[in-house]
Amino acid sequence: MNAVQKRSTLWAWLVVLGCLGFYSIPTGVIANTSGIFVAPVMDQFGWTQTDTTMYRTIQPLVSAVVAPFAGKLLQKGNPRWILAGVSLLFGLASWASAYATELWQWNLYGVVFGITAGFFMYLAAPVLINTWFEKNAGIAISITAAALSLLAAIASPVGQGLIDAYGWQTARAIMSLFTTVLSVVLTVLFVRKSPAVMGLLPVGAERKPGESAVEKEEELTYESGATMAQARRSPGLYMLVLVAGIFVMCAAFFQQIPAFCARTELGAAAGAMAVSIMMVGGIVFKLILGALNDRIGVRYTGIIAAAAGGIGILLAFLAGSNVAMFYAGMVVFGGGYAGLTVIAPMLARESFGSLNYSQIYSWVSTGIFVFTAISFVVYGMIYDTTGSYDLCFVVVIAMYALGVVLVPLTISISHRAWKK
Repeated sequence: MNAVQKRSTLWAWLVVLGCLGFYSIPTGVIANTSGIFVAPVMDQFGWTQTDTTMYRTIQPLVSAVVAPFAGKLLQKGNPRWILAGVSLLFGLASWASAYATELWQWNLYGVVFGITAGFFMYLAAPVLINTWFEKNAGIAISITAAALSLLAAIASPVGQGLIDAYGWQTARAIMSLFTTVLSVVLTVLFVRKSPAVMGLLPVGAERKPGESAVEKEEELTYESGATMAQARRSPGLYMLVLVAGIFVMCAAFFQQIPAFCARTELGAAAGAMAVSIMMVGGIVFKLILGALNDRIGVRYTGIIAAAAGGIGILLAFLAGSNVAMFYAGMVVFGGGYAGLTVIAPMLARESFGSLNYSQIYSWVSTGIFVFTAISFVVYGMIYDTTGSYDLCFVVVIAMYALGVVLVPLTISISHRAWKK
């Protein structure tokens, strides 16, 4: 490995650290711990749970609208400053929400959350990592996703401890300020748009004699990707969005697990433990799926992830009062849960290449946000209509089975649009 390759590798992993700043930290510490603030806010202001959590319904809908514009801005502008500004805005809005006393203020926070999440929640990290890594992109993406889950696992009990000691407002203010400072600092220090602007190469790329970094980037990009016109005409693009939607709807089902357990012989304690087990399984599976993607490709890794999710939910469904079998199902389900943040971005790259990755993946991000918004409604309607979660389990298993079929099919059909 020569000096340029060593410096390229170093900077690529520093960019991953920057991704932890604008993506893993705010999502893990703030977004994924929102549940611990619901009860104390309801108790203080006397609001219903629907009213209190309405901002979380507003957020993905706004993000779905913003994501396509975010993709274009990240492609044309400087992600370093765009994402630093986004991190600052999200952090300050989260801090301000600690002092919100009216529902309209929380809903306004949902709008700001939605605007900023359109950039940082699903889109920016895959875009940057796929720019900096010709090889090993899978493990790099999986690290950012695993770090997010680990941060959420740590932040939730810490945040609850702060609430118990100082009240929800002080706790939220502390967590928000911590997130803001760390996010902005890491983003400014380590996010860079591309290797070429620094005279470097993506990890795993080699220059021909006399070839400049810019020329190498053009070779890697323009010879290996679909145009937007080709992508929009291809059924593969819409299948790609559907696959990502399947993964997010199935992953969202884990939030129904505590309520399911509380209404069965398993009991509420098993439900709480199951969520922790699944989160740990998700962290491990994210790293496994990332490594597998780099070795065997996303075609087979995606099948493995979807199959694991379906098998895990099937085991949990058939467990009855067998707690051990139910927990085993939750561990395996972690593979499907991990697929959202690992498989979706790598499937987009394999399907349509690098030429317009940011814009193409913005379509996927929009789909993810839309499916997120409707998932809670779907599961809620099923339970309200049937009085049971059984049909929910069947729907999730069926969606994962569809995912097993769609992953390789999406790749094959997408390639017809631009590969000769």
